[in-house]
Amino acid sequence: MTAKNIYAYTLQPVPYEVSEAEQRHAQLLIWRSTNKIGTKAWAIMGVIIALSLLGIIFIKNYSTILFWVMIACVIIYYLLRRFGLEWYVKRKMNEYPTQDIKGIKLGVQPHGIVMRQQMGIQEGVGTIGWKDIYEWYSTPDFLLVNFKVKGQQGAYILPKRMDSKNFSFETIRKHLNETVGAPKVL
Repeated sequence: MTAKNIYAYTLQPVPYEVSEAEQRHAQLLIWRSTNKIGTKAWAIMGVIIALSLLGIIFIKNYSTILFWVMIACVIIYYLLRRFGLEWYVKRKMNEYPTQDIKGIKLGVQPHGIVMRQQMGIQEGVGTIGWKDIYEWYSTPDFLLVNFKVKGQQGAYILPKRMDSKNFSFETIRKHLNETVGAPKVL
C-alpha cells in the first residue's frame, strides 16, 4: 500500500445516493448486455442474404423481386432488433418508477460492504459479506454488485463518483477479485 491509502477501509461511511438518471443508465446497459443477436440468428441472416444475392445474380425478370424482399426483411429485422427494441425498452422503463435511494451510507470493511440507514431516531446497520456477492460488473461509469443474503437478492450500483479515500474502489475490486473472481462485462 502507498502512503496515500495506508488504511484502505472506511472510517466514515459515505452517502449512497443514486439518481434516477444513473439508475436508468445502469438498467439500459444491463439490458443491452442481454440483448445480443445470437450466432444462430447471424447465420440465418447471412444465409438469407447469400441466397438472395445468388438469386438476383442468376435469376432474371420479375422473379428477383422475391430476393429483394428477402434482403429488405433481413435489414428491417436487424434495424428493429437493434434500434426499435431499445426504443421500446426505454419507453417501458420510463413507465416504472426508480427506487428512491436516499439516507443510506456505505462503507468498506474487511468483512464486506456495510450499509447504515437512518430509520426514525434509530440507525439500522447491515453488512453484505464478500462471500454473499455472486457476481459483479465494472464499467467506466459504475460498479454493479449483485448479492444474495438470506434468500433475498439485491444489487448495488456504485457510481464512480463515490470512489474516494473513504470508499476505495481499489479495495472493493481487490476483495471481489479474491472472493468472486474477475468482473463480468456489460
